[in-house]
Amino acid sequence: MGEDKNQDKNRDKKNGFTSKLEKQAVSLLLAKEQLEKKNIELETAMTEARKATHARDLFLANMSHEIRTPINTILGLNELILRESQEENIREYALDIKQAGSILLSLISDILDFSQIQSGKMEILDGIYDISSMLNDLINSITVPIRKKKLQLALDIAPDVPYKLSGDEIHLRQIIGNLLSNAAKYTKVGTVTLHLTWKQHSEDEILLEVAIEDTGIGIKEKDIEKIFGTFNRLDMEASRTEEGTGLGLAVTNRLVEMMGGKLTVKSEYGKGSVFSFAVVQKVIDKAPLGDFKKQYDKSLKNSISYKEKFIAPLGKILVVDDNAMNLAVAQDLLRKTKLQIDVAASGEECLELIKRKEYHLICMDHMMPIMDGVQTLHAIRELEGNPSKDVPIIALTANAVIGARDFYLQAGFQDYLTKPIEPEKLEDMLLKYLPKELVYMTEDTNEEVTEGFETVGLDEERLTDIGINAEHGLKYMGGSKVLYEKVLRDFHDMLLEKEEQLKNMLEKGDTSGYAIIVHALKGNARNIGADELAELSFELEKKSKAGRLEEVEVQSPILFGMMRTLGENLELYLGPTVLEENEAGETEPEEKIPFSEAGWKELLLNLHNKLDDFDGEGAAECMKELKKYQLTEEKEKFLRMCEKAVNDFAYDVAMDIVTSAL
Repeated sequence: MGEDKNQDKNRDKKNGFTSKLEKQAVSLLLAKEQLEKKNIELETAMTEARKATHARDLFLANMSHEIRTPINTILGLNELILRESQEENIREYALDIKQAGSILLSLISDILDFSQIQSGKMEILDGIYDISSMLNDLINSITVPIRKKKLQLALDIAPDVPYKLSGDEIHLRQIIGNLLSNAAKYTKVGTVTLHLTWKQHSEDEILLEVAIEDTGIGIKEKDIEKIFGTFNRLDMEASRTEEGTGLGLAVTNRLVEMMGGKLTVKSEYGKGSVFSFAVVQKVIDKAPLGDFKKQYDKSLKNSISYKEKFIAPLGKILVVDDNAMNLAVAQDLLRKTKLQIDVAASGEECLELIKRKEYHLICMDHMMPIMDGVQTLHAIRELEGNPSKDVPIIALTANAVIGARDFYLQAGFQDYLTKPIEPEKLEDMLLKYLPKELVYMTEDTNEEVTEGFETVGLDEERLTDIGINAEHGLKYMGGSKVLYEKVLRDFHDMLLEKEEQLKNMLEKGDTSGYAIIVHALKGNARNIGADELAELSFELEKKSKAGRLEEVEVQSPILFGMMRTLGENLELYLGPTVLEENEAGETEPEEKIPFSEAGWKELLLNLHNKLDDFDGEGAAECMKELKKYQLTEEKEKFLRMCEKAVNDFAYDVAMDIVTSAL
């Protein structure tokens, strides 16, 4: 009996223990389920957060691209206004547009950079760079606001700093550029100074030390610790007229930290500030930079006292540089030479341009991303069918160390120029390599400026009758009548060539190529005062750039007709060319035979057949026979036009001319 009770007790204990275990198991199971649920919720939340972050980054990237595209279009069209307008008030408006557009682009860049830094997508990428090239680009970028505010830019650059380093040049440029821009923005009077020196860090590394000092509004001591915060613009009363998001210094500070440095500031309110940092950079070449300040001061002095040595309205050059400010500087330096200047911001863009257009000279920056100047040069030489395959190419470089000339000549360049570019040296280089027949020396024509039309045979009234505004043309030629007559002849000689090029682009449906050629025609026409032709060319340029091929095709025959009429009228106005006069004087004039309509038509048919067979020599013989007749002025003009087309290998144009005479 007692034994049964014990067994019952044990059984109850066992059952109670089992029940307790079961409850604990249930609790653990429930806890596990809740944990799994929480994990799922957490993972879902993290996924949603990642999606939101990705969506934000994608939105900012897309918006940045979408906003940049129309801004770049606006700035590009505005650049055309700056290049072509001679009216001071229009140029002032255009300069304001350029400044506002640049500020807007800078704000977009700040926002995008901040977003990339926050998301951890900003990377520090090392690459080899030339410190002189970097300094030159930075100075060019700050020149306009410095000059506009009448500030002084002082350079304190250590001449013994190694000239070729390895590091993240892109972000280093951005850091220094932001600090220079800030210094100029918040300085009303005085000086902005760029200090650059170095210390040895290890056997093959240096500590590059940079400081930007200004005499601006300064920062209150209590505010110094706040300046690197996001969206902070301190002392709103003092800086209320300045544009900016307040992100610039925050981005700059984070970039310096990512490069292993620390951005520090010393400032006295009302007297100015000094922002400084130091980053480690690897030395690639220990050769010293040299006296960069002396070179820069010399180029600045030359640009102030600059007067163009020559004018070459029909000369075509291409300037290739990945830095927009460098391109603007080059265009500004050459503006008074009247050269037709195209620009490309990369090696790839350069290759696209030379496929469609022949240049007389190419100026090429060396240090460019993706495809550098040497690689681009080799690509130009190897590109089959490009009309600029053998054109002289000049290297533009900040590499001024011993042996640089040999390096560039061995690489295939015809010559090289060091940055900062001096106007006088640039013009001397152009004079050396541009075709001599395109260049008119201003020294040779200055004495003609005050002479009347009669002195050089120009007739303003006759030119007006054929659609040329001589007053405008002379203005572009610096007032030289001798030069103007030469340019009129050159313009006449290139009209058929331009028409052929434009027709070729229409056949291909290449609106981009058409735009490039008609842009050059517009400039040529404007140079001589052919205002109506210039206006129509401008209209077609805009339509071709917009890709409106059908409208271009409809209006092109009008353009071609205007070109032919102007060419014919110029032919009559100018009379025989100097070459023809010389050729006529070399031998006794050949006695002309009486005109025969039957013989004339027979020779014309024969000429047509020769042209149809691409028989240039046979065509030349036919024209020689045609010239033996006693001809009217109209038939003489016909032969000159036909001969010009044959000499230019434009046989289809010559056939059209012959057909019209049959």
